[in-house]
Amino acid sequence: MYAYSYDMSFVKNRLPGYVAMPKTVEEVQQIMKMANRTKTPVIPYTAGSNIGGLCIPEKDGSIVMDMKRMNKIIRIDEESRFAVVEPGVSHAELAEELYKRGLRFGWPVGPPSASVLSCAICHGIGGITGRYGLNSEQITSMEVVLPTGELTRVGSCAIQKDAWHSLLPLPLVGGLFTGWLGTTGVVTKLGIFTPAVPPHVEIVTTATDDLQDMYKYMLEFSRYEAADDLTAVSWWLSQVPIPYPYKEKPKDAPEWNSYAVLYAYTEKELEAKVEMFERTVKNQQKNGSSLQVTQYPEEAKRARTELPSQIVGSTKNYSKQAGGGISWPGTFTPANKWVPVWEKWREIYKKRNLSPSVRVTMYRGTHYGMLRAMTPINKQYPDQVENSRMAIVEALKVLLDEGGIPYKPPVDFAKEIYSRADPGYVDLIKKVKDFLDPNEIMNPGKLWIR
Repeated sequence: MYAYSYDMSFVKNRLPGYVAMPKTVEEVQQIMKMANRTKTPVIPYTAGSNIGGLCIPEKDGSIVMDMKRMNKIIRIDEESRFAVVEPGVSHAELAEELYKRGLRFGWPVGPPSASVLSCAICHGIGGITGRYGLNSEQITSMEVVLPTGELTRVGSCAIQKDAWHSLLPLPLVGGLFTGWLGTTGVVTKLGIFTPAVPPHVEIVTTATDDLQDMYKYMLEFSRYEAADDLTAVSWWLSQVPIPYPYKEKPKDAPEWNSYAVLYAYTEKELEAKVEMFERTVKNQQKNGSSLQVTQYPEEAKRARTELPSQIVGSTKNYSKQAGGGISWPGTFTPANKWVPVWEKWREIYKKRNLSPSVRVTMYRGTHYGMLRAMTPINKQYPDQVENSRMAIVEALKVLLDEGGIPYKPPVDFAKEIYSRADPGYVDLIKKVKDFLDPNEIMNPGKLWIR
């Protein structure tokens, strides 16, 4: 059970009382009915690769329900472009089958062993976020075991059992199980959109002296909606591994580096997208920007297109100098707030002798996106763990002041979020939670609404 008592984050270890490894939906139902009857807490678990402590029990005697034995790819519909998977299906396993058919999904730049289903229901991002949005926006249907043990379906599969193509035009009750941190039910099957892999691709890269110039470039280029992925990282995050403790940036090095992945179905379409990029660069430079076109290492380019990838971006590469720990304030934030948040985050991290290893990504070609700081933690030393935790909490408060919202938040984050939330919203969340989970057994404490 020790293996289920911790993750890489700053959240303190706690042993579960039990570990259950169901292989069928019926076994999940039996476990949930028993747990509901005995009021035993249940924590859904797949690969355990999240870095927010979301699968660490908050209460003694909890059941960790490890879903990895439910690992079937149930269906891949090449014409309608969707797949149906169980919780234990990893990104690597699904990628192997989809790529055989010229299809893809929003693979994150993270461990290939991570769960496709868990990433989607927790609003994970991926390599096609710039074109199609979050992985949760690619969900087409789902099957769920409720905390009381009943089985339900939402989306088209609720009307016709073999139809997994869409959540619409039905009421979007799938939202009851996405973003809830495993507190409203156990998703046992998920339908996801699987778009085609275009045959042509180009990766364009730039650098700037500050985030203001990078933001202006990304904002202008994003309006073309040309990139499948449009991301920039601070100098500290571009180092592998992240410098720990803090390391001063060389004076001649740009503070920000970016990449944009441009996919196209024809050569002419790709030429048009490259022209959009070149026009944006020319316009930014004309207006006095420090923006410069750069050359990206070929290995790094492969890591942006040959996803899921272990070349760049795995958590072990981020944190190998830091005693095996890593966490983040990962957020969805309006792009025009990136700069004021970054300037405060940089000072918070430097003051605590940590590298401000920050990433920004545009979502779906629009005005908001992801802003997060990858934070190594030396878990050998409690004082260093607490130092990193406080840096993350301080960063969170700055972010919330500017209107950003954390995702996959640890309990420390959730307390701050709900202390600021509109009372009517909190009341609604409580009512939904009480209706679905009357005995409060599903991952208790993580949502922190009480």
